[in-house]
Amino acid sequence: MKHLVLFSLIFLSALTISAQNGGVQPDDPSFIKRYENFDFKGQFAVLIDKDARNNYFLLDFSKFSSRFERVYFMNLSFTSSKIVNIDPHVTKDRVCFISSQIYNEADIVKIFDELKSKTTDISAIWSQDEKSKWLKENDKYK
Repeated sequence: MKHLVLFSLIFLSALTISAQNGGVQPDDPSFIKRYENFDFKGQFAVLIDKDARNNYFLLDFSKFSSRFERVYFMNLSFTSSKIVNIDPHVTKDRVCFISSQIYNEADIVKIFDELKSKTTDISAIWSQDEKSKWLKENDKYK
């Protein structure tokens, strides 16, 4: 009986771990290597992978000129219920998001482009002092 309980616990742990490792893993060294020189062909966001339920997008954060813009974009991304950030490292030049396949790929790319536009518009308008103050209150990223 003890062996059965032990086996069950090990089996459930293995299932839990394997369920968490599905899809795109942005911190996986093989993922980083595969996309380190990715050609966005002028686009900000590109669909890079799919699974049975989700679409995975890679965003070109090198288009942002400052930490303020990167953090501001990430905070704006929470305004859309259609996208979820799965890669909270704003210092990277490539950042991953996920979206359910129930949403059209073009619509999701449009959301990313609109958020980028809002970000760069605010960055152009705000003074450096305003940006610094906002960052002190809102920067919670790596």
